[in-house]
Amino acid sequence: MEQELTTRILVVTDHPQPGAALLEAMANRAATGPVRFRVVVPNPARAELHLLHPERHDKTAEAEQVLHEALAALELAAGGRVLGSVSVRHDPMDALEEILYSEPIDEIFLSVAPHGFSTRLHQDLAHRLKHFGLPVTVVPPDDAVG
Repeated sequence: MEQELTTRILVVTDHPQPGAALLEAMANRAATGPVRFRVVVPNPARAELHLLHPERHDKTAEAEQVLHEALAALELAAGGRVLGSVSVRHDPMDALEEILYSEPIDEIFLSVAPHGFSTRLHQDLAHRLKHFGLPVTVVPPDDAVG
């Protein structure tokens, strides 16, 4: 009997506390077969701050605490263990690429707020990821999530 392969899914969200839409998308995807989720939150500090700036470390620590507290809900939705981290990178594309180049990933879930005209110009994150050849699921972020 053939063993079913586990699909490795990278979830990039700009909210360390997952919204209902993201949890539902993860649960729906987990119901289709064996999956392993890796959640990455881009660094919430302002982009212009130097990597060693204290505010950058404070914002990261705050986001890591929120994400740590959210892991139970993420794991319930995923039906198993979820690995979560806050990236040192501020830009979602940079955070995503860092993971893609260091870990095997089969699919991507995006739950990040669109920025400006990027969607109309087809420069949004989902379009920019096409060159990786991986399935991308866009999950609209919940406005109420902090």
